[in-house]
Amino acid sequence: MQNTKTSKKPTIKDIARILGVSSVAVSRALRDEKDISAALKKEVRRVANEVGYIANASARNLASKKPVQNIGMIVPSIGIETAYNEVFKAISTKAAQKGRAVFLGVSDRSEALERKYCVAMCENRVGAIIMAPITSEIEALKAVCRQDIPLIFVGGKVDNEPYCVMLNYRASARKAVDHLHELGHRSIALFLYHPENNTIKQKREGYISAMQRHGLEPIVYSHGTSDNTYDAGSELILQLIQEGRLPTAIWCASDLMAMGVIDTLKNEGYRVPQDVSVVGHDNLHFGRFGSYNLTTFDAPKAEIGETAINIALFLMDELEAPVSTNVQFECELIVRGSSGPVKL
Repeated sequence: MQNTKTSKKPTIKDIARILGVSSVAVSRALRDEKDISAALKKEVRRVANEVGYIANASARNLASKKPVQNIGMIVPSIGIETAYNEVFKAISTKAAQKGRAVFLGVSDRSEALERKYCVAMCENRVGAIIMAPITSEIEALKAVCRQDIPLIFVGGKVDNEPYCVMLNYRASARKAVDHLHELGHRSIALFLYHPENNTIKQKREGYISAMQRHGLEPIVYSHGTSDNTYDAGSELILQLIQEGRLPTAIWCASDLMAMGVIDTLKNEGYRVPQDVSVVGHDNLHFGRFGSYNLTTFDAPKAEIGETAINIALFLMDELEAPVSTNVQFECELIVRGSSGPVKL
C-alpha cells in the first residue's frame, strides 16, 4: 500500500488530491453532510486517519457562524494543596469525550486576574465558563459575560445563581461538632480565616447551630487570610496557648489551617489528639501522612466536576437529557488519628 503520510501538516486539499475529488466534497464529507454518499465519507475518514489530518474546529465553526463551543474553567489555585485538581480532571475528561477542549485559568486569588480570564474566554467564544470564584461578589463577572456566556459556579461561595454546584458546609459543621461531642469534647473551637464569604458564613452558622443544639457555648476565631491558611492556623493556636485559652478540640476551615495548628501544638509540647483534637476540611492528599493523620472532610470532587460539565454541555445543546442545574453535595467525614477522646 502506498504511504500517504505527508511531511507537512495535512490539509483537506491533501485528502482531496489522494482521493481524486474536490476539496469541497472532502470538507462536506468530514462534516457528515447529507448530500455526500456513505462510501465517500468512509473513504475520506480512512485517508484522513492515514495522513493524520486534524480538523481545525475554530475555522470550521467560524465558517458556519457557530461559536467554538469549547469550555472555560477559572479556579483560585491549582496543585496538590487544592481540591480543584480532581474537579478539573473530571471536567476535562468529559469535555474531551465530547470533542471539546477546556481553557483553564488560575486567578491566584486576584479579582483583577479573574475578570481578565473571563474577558479572554468570552472573546475566544467559549460555550460556558465553570468558575470557582474567589469571593461571593460576582456582579463584575456577570457584567463581563453579560447574557452571552453562561456561568456555572462550583464550590460554596455562590449558591443563589441559576447554575450552581455547591457543597453543604452547614452539614460539614454539624458532622464536625457531632463527632467531637461524641468523643466527649465540650470546649470545641472553630478556626476561620478572612475574607468573609458565603463558604465561611455557612461554616460559622452551621457550627454555631450545632453547638447550641448540644447546649455548648460557641467559640469562634478568625485570623489570617485565605492566601496562607497554614500560617493563620499556626499563629492563632500559638496566641491561644500563650493566653491560656486552649480548647480541647478545634475544627479548622481548611486542611492547611489544621496542619498549621498541629505543627505548632507539637512544637509547643502538646500531643494530638491526646491533649487537643484537630479536624480539617478538604481531604488534601498529604493530610493522611503520619505526621498529621488528619481527620477531615472529603468533597465528592469527581462528582462535582461531572455535574458541572454536564450542566455546561446541556446549556451548549450537547446533552439531550435534561440535567439539574442547581445541585448540592455533602462532604464525607473521614476519621483519622488527629481526633480522639477528651483527656479526663
